[in-house]
Amino acid sequence: MTRWIFNPRSFLAMAFLVGAAFGAWSMRYYFDRTLGKWDPTEKFAAKLTEDLNLSVDQRRRVAVLLTDQKRTMEDMRDRWRSDVRVLARQGEDQIAGLLTPDQMDLFMRLHDQIHGRMDQYLWSSETGPSAVVVPPSGN
Repeated sequence: MTRWIFNPRSFLAMAFLVGAAFGAWSMRYYFDRTLGKWDPTEKFAAKLTEDLNLSVDQRRRVAVLLTDQKRTMEDMRDRWRSDVRVLARQGEDQIAGLLTPDQMDLFMRLHDQIHGRMDQYLWSSETGPSAVVVPPSGN
């Protein structure tokens, strides 16, 4: 055990691993403490206050307006994402309606592969593969 610790290569490798782990932890800590709490509406209100010399009442009212606008935009974005998912599923169902049973099997496998990759890299967990509903064979 003591030979391994005092071996220069092992020591350098261990120092590198500890440094990498500490660096990853410190970056995560920094981003959680800074960007995680960053509010663009607050920053914009502060900039307007500085540039326009807003009164305390004006700043409060601007902050309320910006907060409401941000909430409305987030709601619109959520509805848009939902509409896009519905539209994509409708298109997949329409394609499925044009296929033979053999083509449908291949389409579903390809669809699941594509969406599996997209889910892994791009999409949220609520959008899963297999949008097309296929009745069991023999019906």
